[in-house]
Amino acid sequence: MSTFDALLLILTAMLASELLLRLPVLDQAQGLRTIASKSVATITSNRISDHWKERVLPAYSARMARCSVLFFLLLCCAVAPVALAGLVAKGGMTHWMELLMQPAPIALLCGISIGYIVLRTKVLRG
Repeated sequence: MSTFDALLLILTAMLASELLLRLPVLDQAQGLRTIASKSVATITSNRISDHWKERVLPAYSARMARCSVLFFLLLCCAVAPVALAGLVAKGGMTHWMELLMQPAPIALLCGISIGYIVLRTKVLRG
């Protein structure tokens, strides 16, 4: 891994981390969890008739599908800087994707992202 690759990894990790903090990714995950909990509660409840379950469960399924697709799209937006960095990386996109499959760059991305998020949230709290 060259110095340029390492700097590009650090920059993209920080950009992706900032996007994760700013995009409503956690809100979508919480919404998905809430809908799943309601669905399970409806299924396991003896007080709710089967007729009502047949009417409400498809609505819960549609909400879960919508939340899942939106969650996926938000994650794609958050990691887009890492993927798009291959356009400016030495060796092109092929070299960049091969680099991202190696343990050291993955560890660097994770470490920088965790460190950035911890520092960023501490700074925001004051």
